[in-house]
Amino acid sequence: MARRRERIVIVGGGQAGGRLAQALCAADGRFDVTLICQEPHPPYERPPLSKGVLLGTATLEDCLIWPKADPAWKDVDLRIGVTATAIDREARTVALDDGETVAYDRLVLATGSRVRRLTTPGSDSANIHSLRSFDQAEAIARGFGKGKRLMIVGGGFIGLEIAASARLRHLDITMVEASDRLLARVVPSQIAGLLAGRHRGEGVTLRMGAMVEAFEPGEDGHARVARLSTGETLACDMAVVGVGVAANVELAAAAGLDIDVGIRTDASLRTSDPAIFACGDVATYWHTLFERTVRVEAFQNAEDHARVIASVLTGGDAVCDTVPFFWSDQYDLSLQIVGLPHLGSSTVARRRDDGAMILFHLRPDGRIVGATGLGTVGSIGRDIRLAQALIAARAHPDRAVLMDSSARLKSLLDRMPGASLPPVAGAVASEARGV
Repeated sequence: MARRRERIVIVGGGQAGGRLAQALCAADGRFDVTLICQEPHPPYERPPLSKGVLLGTATLEDCLIWPKADPAWKDVDLRIGVTATAIDREARTVALDDGETVAYDRLVLATGSRVRRLTTPGSDSANIHSLRSFDQAEAIARGFGKGKRLMIVGGGFIGLEIAASARLRHLDITMVEASDRLLARVVPSQIAGLLAGRHRGEGVTLRMGAMVEAFEPGEDGHARVARLSTGETLACDMAVVGVGVAANVELAAAAGLDIDVGIRTDASLRTSDPAIFACGDVATYWHTLFERTVRVEAFQNAEDHARVIASVLTGGDAVCDTVPFFWSDQYDLSLQIVGLPHLGSSTVARRRDDGAMILFHLRPDGRIVGATGLGTVGSIGRDIRLAQALIAARAHPDRAVLMDSSARLKSLLDRMPGASLPPVAGAVASEARGV
């Protein structure tokens, strides 16, 4: 008798969900895979949204996760433009907003996160945007025009990437940030200062320590003036708000799963229900390398999670133990972060003659737990990868070697049997795709 194929339902068609569905299709016909996508598009990558899509050099087809000939196109039961509304854990079913119910043997929640919205007066105007989806990116790009006045609310990663792309399209840009510096919760002040200097040098006006109190409409009903907490008023033709995201945990919470900012899981991404997994932005998971729960919003994290769950579903015992990696491309600069820099209590700076800088983040006992670099990919890429390997090896590197830009970081790795460079990913991959 033929073995029954296991029914896997994935809720969420982002990077994690799309990559997991693709991986399960390669598992020798063991699974029936249903992928529920709330958006009206098949799974696509988000990094190009703030770059290639805004610049008009990347289409939806360029962003799709599955290549044209990938078996996933025919093997996955792809439900596009459909929302999961409820989980019945006892019956092992998922209710959809189109009235259908889908049964599962094991369920994966890859529901991602959503942008936080302003609640200030006038913030619902049609020319005030956020950027999370391909359709939103296209809408923003349609509003771009030479000399137009763009206001960006929020000096985080997405705001800075939009600013860099918009300057390449010759918009006049003002960025309003509530903190006294850019990326205040994410990168050290030295890196933030270098980035701010570059954006100012490119013509971006920064308004730090300010908040938008209201958008005031013009005769056409669109927001045309922003009133700031400093008392200043600024004219604008359009605005993009990037003030952070929140994990989409509502479906899981209503089903009674444990929530800890995201959906709480173990190191193999199992939730409090052993038949349900969570991955990507929405998962708060136990990281075996750092021995703590973390939630990471990053492309590479979604890729890693898909790999872990695919291994577990096919009978493996994979756990989340890879070093987190994040990158942001702005102009010709790449900001690259590995590990969990906030766990460090001190930093060692490595400066290069071309202005590039890498900060290594160390615990009190000298163990390296993170690295933050800013420069061209060619200038910082290899050392960031070496830092990633040192973090994975739980190394206590010589500070003098870290600081000396003429010293080879590889020499630190060579002293540790079994340690090796991680595969090239992230920023290097994005450059290869041209997005």
